[in-house]
Amino acid sequence: MLRFRVVAVACSVVLVPLLSAGQVMAADPPTHLGEGVLVPGHTATDVGLSGARVVVSDPSSHAVYETSNNGTTWTANGSSDTKQLQVEGSSLLTFAGGTAKVGGLTFPAADEVVLGKGGKLVSHRAASSPTAEVYDVATKTKLADYAPPFAMSDSTVWKVTEPGHLDGKDLTTGVVKTVLVASACSVGPDRVNGRWALLSGCNQVVDVKGPEAPRNLTVAADAQVGNGFTAQASGSDLLVTDLNDQALGQRRYGPLRATPSSFRADGSGAAKIVYADPDSKPRVASLTWLTADPQQHPDTVAPVLTSASAGARIRDNTSLSFEWLYTDPQDPNSPATGVNSYDLRIQQRPNRTAPYGAWNQVPAWQGLKTTGASLSAAIGTDTCWQVRARDYAGNLSAWSVSYCSEVDGTAPSLVTWRIGDRVELGNPTVLRWAYKDDTDVASYDVVYKVAAPGVALGKWMYPVTWQNTTMTSITYAPRLGWDECFMVRSRDYLGNLSAWSPQICSVAPQDDRAFTSAGTVTRSTSTLAFQGTTTILKANGAYLTKATENATRIAVIALVGPGQGRVDVYHANIKIGTISLAATTTARKVFYLPITPLRTGAVKIISTSTAPATIDGAAFLRVN
Repeated sequence: MLRFRVVAVACSVVLVPLLSAGQVMAADPPTHLGEGVLVPGHTATDVGLSGARVVVSDPSSHAVYETSNNGTTWTANGSSDTKQLQVEGSSLLTFAGGTAKVGGLTFPAADEVVLGKGGKLVSHRAASSPTAEVYDVATKTKLADYAPPFAMSDSTVWKVTEPGHLDGKDLTTGVVKTVLVASACSVGPDRVNGRWALLSGCNQVVDVKGPEAPRNLTVAADAQVGNGFTAQASGSDLLVTDLNDQALGQRRYGPLRATPSSFRADGSGAAKIVYADPDSKPRVASLTWLTADPQQHPDTVAPVLTSASAGARIRDNTSLSFEWLYTDPQDPNSPATGVNSYDLRIQQRPNRTAPYGAWNQVPAWQGLKTTGASLSAAIGTDTCWQVRARDYAGNLSAWSVSYCSEVDGTAPSLVTWRIGDRVELGNPTVLRWAYKDDTDVASYDVVYKVAAPGVALGKWMYPVTWQNTTMTSITYAPRLGWDECFMVRSRDYLGNLSAWSPQICSVAPQDDRAFTSAGTVTRSTSTLAFQGTTTILKANGAYLTKATENATRIAVIALVGPGQGRVDVYHANIKIGTISLAATTTARKVFYLPITPLRTGAVKIISTSTAPATIDGAAFLRVN
């Protein structure tokens, strides 16, 4: 836990004359400034004020009404009867029907319920409890337990934890700040606001932000602490003391309703008070004469970007958006004026290889009050955004770094494209494919063409169910002797369409029984054979033949093993190659002969040795 120490008392001894309640160390009698501005439309038992918002409870019905336009219109907002309502920041605490309500929190009205300055914290203590619960009004979350007395201001709880130590713990950040005070001091509810803490038991006002010297002041029990002032009933008037003035200057307002009196400091932190006059009418006094905060400096710091996003770097749609968030930094002596507006600019390029164009400050995007913008871009367009912000003091930030997003203009690319073997001996055959894309693949088109035995490949065919499909494989039963070829292409969700893939083909061999034999030949069977049958060429010159086959390449399927012979292969009366079937072990093997120009003609497989040659089949490839 971080701790900060601010010394708020001098080392020398200060002699202070004893003052009676309500007196201050001021040289001249306070000037009477008359009545505050009447807020017409309702009389009031209780009054509250936060900025332009005036809240009253009706003396007879106890209904709560509020106005933000100086009484021109009033809005009902529940009721409050058993205790005085409290308005701090945007929070309103009411007591009605035995229940205290603030935000979405409720407590027994008979218990001690206090709304902290700024309206962020509220405390609740049952009559028999030694400690009070402190809640976050916005989130309705319990944050801590504190034994009274203590004070709440914004998100900080202030308490004298040991003699001479006033500690303020920020319940949001956990940071603790310690201010040294006189040993007899304590602090109670509503007694810390902004820079100043009004302490009991020692008659001191200390600077909790530093480094102003403490003031010596005695106030009445009903005194209210505003941001830079105190207000208390004094006879028939309201006595206001300027805490920012080392001389503690004072002014009077009134007359004030005597019984019961009702007045509150502005819960927004402004230099104003509201009170009920003798006719129970609410009046607001603006304390324009107060001394400026002695340590406060003008806002000279520009807003700071805390987050920004243009979404995914590559987008799968043409609608682009950009969102951002700024804060206006502050320190205790330089309050932020707040973010006022934003400017936006873009630069674009038509595709990822082109240079970016000049920055374009679209007129409609200058002085924006929103924190987001969008546009439509053409496919392939890369758009970069930059934003800057200005605060109400006119401080303008530098342009942010670029946040870029591209409408996907690149088609999917092929990753996997395979079929079984070029000469397929199994059944079924599976065709598989896979693509990758900068965004996501939407669908595929698959086409095929075939060649029946002895025929050239036909035209590409487009089965309806294979177009715009999401399937990534096709399983089919190969047909003996048919050469079957496929191509695939892919599109993404923006319609970027790839080129057709290279064609891949697979052919199922024609069995040995599809060939005519001549010479010394034996038709046989084998468990190793493609279709379970073989033809054995047993003598030199024995052969198998088949008329009118079309191919650029021939593959012979045979059984190899010890004692096997060799064969020559002819196509259209041209010798293609010689195959030796000799091997150390018996097995089935596919022999791919050399690639030739596409030919059509008879095929002949002829034995060129006296050793047997066991032929299982042959395949005719129209493409390599």
